[in-house]
Amino acid sequence: MLFEELQPDLQQWLRSVVNQGYKTEAIVDSLRKAGYESSVSSAVQEDITALRDAREKVAVPSRNPSPWDSGVKTTSDREVQVLMTAQKPNLVLFGNLLSGEECDELIALSQPRLKRSKVVNSQSGQSGQHAMRTSSGAVFRFGEFPLVKRIEQRISELVDIPVSRGEGLQVLNYAPGAEYKPHHDYFDPQYPGSKKYLQRGGQRCATLIIYLNDVEAGGSTVFPSTGVNVYPRKGYGLFFSYADEQGGLDPLSLHGGSPVIAGEKWVATKWMRLRDYVDEKTGA
Repeated sequence: MLFEELQPDLQQWLRSVVNQGYKTEAIVDSLRKAGYESSVSSAVQEDITALRDAREKVAVPSRNPSPWDSGVKTTSDREVQVLMTAQKPNLVLFGNLLSGEECDELIALSQPRLKRSKVVNSQSGQSGQHAMRTSSGAVFRFGEFPLVKRIEQRISELVDIPVSRGEGLQVLNYAPGAEYKPHHDYFDPQYPGSKKYLQRGGQRCATLIIYLNDVEAGGSTVFPSTGVNVYPRKGYGLFFSYADEQGGLDPLSLHGGSPVIAGEKWVATKWMRLRDYVDEKTGA
């Protein structure tokens, strides 16, 4: 059975457990216990081997000395705290990235345009709703509102990536039970569906998640390959990078949004590219 023939959520799960180092026998046993037919469980053994081989061949992005050593990063309009750094995966947790008022205003701006979030089909390149991602989202054009423009500039100064390389700021709302199962934000060049996205600014190289509210329970950002687990706190931001100019991609950037148990979760997400981003709708 070809890996591409599996359901997307099963593909993601297989990537996750392979990256975590689980043995083939344990993975197959878990599939059988989960109710998969023996023929499926046995057939995916070749897929598991292929994933493990691919993981070993991946060129992990080079690690430069951390620019976050001072503990505080000053932009033109704000002092942002550097609360935590890690290199596997390469991530930084910021405090005081947005004020409480900015968080509230961004939520208010997004509410009238919320729609069910979509995921990209790695084979066709088409996007659509899927059970692995059950949030609602709203996307803003570059500088669409003064607040959006200010946040985009602040992000650019903070992570030293030009505004022109960022995709439109996206606000996501997770109701109780909503989640985003583990996934990579980069476009895997092995799959044909990635081609059209890579043409619009090259590979995604980094992600910034900004937490817009405190969540009563659940809703953490989890990196299952490394055990990193970040709980939402209003105004905080989680930045992680995973691609470089040489084509290196970091599989340890596998991450997900755990289910919201109580209350709701609001985040703003900014994806960044290696080159200037071209919006599919506006062409700019």
